Amino acid sequence: MNQDASTEVRASTNTVSTIRWVALAAVIIATVAGAFYYWRHSALYPSTENAYTGSNIVRVAPEVSGPVVHVYVRTDETVKANDPLFDIDPTLYDAALRNARAQFDAAASAAGTAADALKAAASTLEEKRAALEDAIKAYRDAKDAQAPDAPPSDQLKSAESKWPQALKAYKDAESAFAAEQDKPLTVTTPTTQLRAASAQLTKATHDRVKTHVTAPTGGVLSNVTLRPGATVQAGAPLFAIIEANRWWVDANFKETDLARIKVGQPATVQLDMYPSVTFDGTVQSISSGSGATFSVLPPENASGNWVKVTQRFPVRISLNNPPADKPLRVGASTWVMIDTTKDQAPSHDKK
Repeated sequence: MNQDASTEVRASTNTVSTIRWVALAAVIIATVAGAFYYWRHSALYPSTENAYTGSNIVRVAPEVSGPVVHVYVRTDETVKANDPLFDIDPTLYDAALRNARAQFDAAASAAGTAADALKAAASTLEEKRAALEDAIKAYRDAKDAQAPDAPPSDQLKSAESKWPQALKAYKDAESAFAAEQDKPLTVTTPTTQLRAASAQLTKATHDRVKTHVTAPTGGVLSNVTLRPGATVQAGAPLFAIIEANRWWVDANFKETDLARIKVGQPATVQLDMYPSVTFDGTVQSISSGSGATFSVLPPENASGNWVKVTQRFPVRISLNNPPADKPLRVGASTWVMIDTTKDQAPSHDKK
């Protein structure tokens, strides 16, 4: 009886021991398989959270100097190309234009009939410039009468439609005047003086028109702190326009991930501001230098103790048609994963 009980205990102990060893082996196999899967997945689908959204940023700078007399826009406002941004006091530029016109009239009178075509083109140029002034005045009055955050009034809509037409007409007249100046003339003292006066008239007219600073491109205004009374300098950037028609992500991948990454491969992008939304992207370019290479103070490893640090290289991911109801912002934190199993973008992205 005791022998049978002892045998049953030993059998039970062996069974438990066997189960434990099997369970341990299963855990080890699962761990190894999981580690192998993670390693393989990381190699085929490299990812990084060291990534940020970007877009083209255009710095707005006037072409002429002077005190600001009127500002049409404010921060975070959306503008179209050639929309008026602000005006510079035109007093000195009006004086320069009157002087240039007087010199041109004197030179044209001395040149006689040889100046007829140039005189006609100059008259058209001044006519279109005056019409442009009328259009900007109508726009200014409509903009000042517009209540903040209110829908555009009929007066403002009308002014917005007439301004581009007047601007185009002026640019056409400017081009026509320049074309007349380039036509051959018999070289005499009066015609030489006429060419010089024509060039001065072109510059004076151009400078006068450029007292109205317009948007070089469409987009969203950023950091507009300009106010009437401030004096601006030609060429000095004042604020920025963020173009909203093209977005990308600059992702900083480890150098150990670059071997399989190629231009054209598809990418998956997620933004911290929209955690539940996935954006489709395509590898656009891979930097030839690490981020540290182009820093203000690049690392100096030629002397002293040296510690090897894995470098990161910027990889630009272009976003494919981001949803219009999910506005993007420059510098937003992003997570990026690239599918390196595909050597190029999907066929519908090819051109």
